[in-house]
Amino acid sequence: MRIHAKYRQLTFISTMSIVLTFIMSGIMTYVLEGGFIAHFMSAWMRDWGIAFVIAFGLNFFLPVRVRRFANQFKKAQLIVYAFTISLIMTFILSFILTAVAMHGFAPEFASHWLGAWRIAFIIVFVMNFFLPQWVGRFVGKLIANPTKTSAVAAA
Repeated sequence: MRIHAKYRQLTFISTMSIVLTFIMSGIMTYVLEGGFIAHFMSAWMRDWGIAFVIAFGLNFFLPVRVRRFANQFKKAQLIVYAFTISLIMTFILSFILTAVAMHGFAPEFASHWLGAWRIAFIIVFVMNFFLPQWVGRFVGKLIANPTKTSAVAAA
């Protein structure tokens, strides 16, 4: 089954959001819950659902603005883009996931949040150097080639 080319960007955004939030929410759940606890999987899937909805929305408008900002840095454009997008995404997502895990803003909220954010930022920053290319290749394989589909339809 192939996806129509006009859905390429939506497919890319969806896939990036799924993969990044899956990994980040797993890390955040592990850090915030104190390891692999009895209800780790259910907590992780809850966090993943929340993170996906937020990241999916952010991925619609954030990359364009960050890329415009990163274009000002000619030689370090990729590093600035990866750093900035990772910083913003993990900052917002870790804040919300920490608030959910702690059931609000508890006295230790800031220390838990910053500890979890630091770990998530490092991992997402590194992933932003290779994951977009992998997802782009994957999505490229899913997209229907217009010339092949028109040739099949004509036959």
